[in-house]
Amino acid sequence: MRECCTSPASSPIQMTSTETSSKPRPIERVTIRNHDWSYAHLQMIYDPPYTPAESSGAEWPPDILTWRTSLTSALKQFLGVTGTAIHIDILHLDKDEAWLRIPRVHMEKFGTAVSGYVGTSEGRTVGFRTVSIGEFLHGILGRQAEKSVWDE
Repeated sequence: MRECCTSPASSPIQMTSTETSSKPRPIERVTIRNHDWSYAHLQMIYDPPYTPAESSGAEWPPDILTWRTSLTSALKQFLGVTGTAIHIDILHLDKDEAWLRIPRVHMEKFGTAVSGYVGTSEGRTVGFRTVSIGEFLHGILGRQAEKSVWDE
């Protein structure tokens, strides 16, 4: 046997020269059946829309508190008080868009609530546009990157 380390007392791991495997390693497959989370990419839509001159104000772009309040209002309007108990993680904000993480079991209710929501925020009518919804975060991020390729 050939030792992998310089001193035999330093490590119990030993290798032999016959351990080089000629057989291919088996392919490992992983299937995620019941994951806990789903992801959504939403855009907040205002009517009347903000103009570039107004966009420099304190109310544009919408902050995390505006997003949280509007989403809670949408869930409460559609599902009542029980809708406000749905856990929503705001992962990222970019101007008027947000990436959210929602429990998978509530995604259908969440999608219905936000797609039909019309409310008010800072004197304007506000609603949501669903850019994408998916079971994996990389799926909704990939769709956005794909769209940008064709829009340029």
